[in-house]
Order: sequence, then C-alpha cells, then structure tokens
Amino acid sequence: MDPLNDDQVARRRWLALMSLCFCSVGCTTGTAGANAPNVDQQRRFRGIGLVLVVDAVPGAEMEGVTFHDERGTLIYASAVVARRNREIMGTGATHVPETVHVVWRKDAILDYGFRGWYGGTVLGDYSVPVAARIPDAVLRDIRAKPGSLRLKFRLKPDGVLFGWDIERDGGGVSRFDSPGGDFLETRY
Repeated sequence: MDPLNDDQVARRRWLALMSLCFCSVGCTTGTAGANAPNVDQQRRFRGIGLVLVVDAVPGAEMEGVTFHDERGTLIYASAVVARRNREIMGTGATHVPETVHVVWRKDAILDYGFRGWYGGTVLGDYSVPVAARIPDAVLRDIRAKPGSLRLKFRLKPDGVLFGWDIERDGGGVSRFDSPGGDFLETRY
C-alpha cells in the first residue's frame, strides 16, 4: 500500500466524522432558544383554523404598519390601517403567535421582500401577548362545533387592542361566537 494514499484515507475519514459532528448539532434535543415558540402552547391550537382581522379605532390612521411574531416572521403589513379599510383574511397558518410586535411609522419605505415597512419615524411600537390570552374554553368550543378562531387587532394612537372570537357558517352569513379580549364587538 502507498503510505500517501493511507494518509489521504485517514484525512477523509476524519473530515467525514467532523462534518457529521457539526451537522448533527441541529438535531440535538437540548433546551430551545429564547425565541423558540412554546411547544405546549402551540399544541393547544393544533387543527384550529385562523383568521386575522386588523383595523383602527374611529378617527385614527396608522401608516407603514407591520406585524411580526415572536420568531420575527412578518405576518401582516399595510401602507395604511384605518377603520374604513378593515382587513379580514384567512391566514392558512399553523402557528398562533405567542406575541405580536406591531410597529407603525411615518415616511416609511416599503421592502418588497419579507420585511414590510421600515425606516422613517416610528410612531407606535407595541408587543401584544396573543396565544396565552385565548381561553381553552374557546378552543374546546371550536373543536366541538367547527369554526375558525379570529385574531382581531385594533390599532389606536396609544396602543393596540387585541380580541378574539369564533367565526362560524351561519347559512350564508357568518356568525361570531365567544367574543373576548380588549373589545367584544364581532360585527363592525
């Protein structure tokens, strides 16, 4: 055998072993990072459809609005949020945010990628707890009689209101049950 060849084989084996060690780090079952979602909290929402509702209190208008979850994922962005342009949208998401970080700005710049609005002057910067505020009774009700969980955010100059309810088919017109949170109205 050629000693040079044996040395190369040994090096290749060592490199293969080291690459396995580095690659397997991501597969460990150690403690989750600080920004990792609470797995137990997410299990509560398994199989629940989500609808996002966003508007503002009467007379208020926020520009350059972005919503990010605790993982930094952009979940909503709008040039203007006001009462007149309320948005209701099915999310198709499987993750209910632990918290939602809401920011609005004056003279913001639109990033056509995944950042939403940035730059300008920050006029509102609020974090809202979401998942922990939704009662288990609401989730049991959705599982007993099918419906979608609506996560409702209402912006106001000095903060963000959060509410929820259950949207159900009412034979052509949606029906809203079990309202809760900072505001209770379901039709507006």
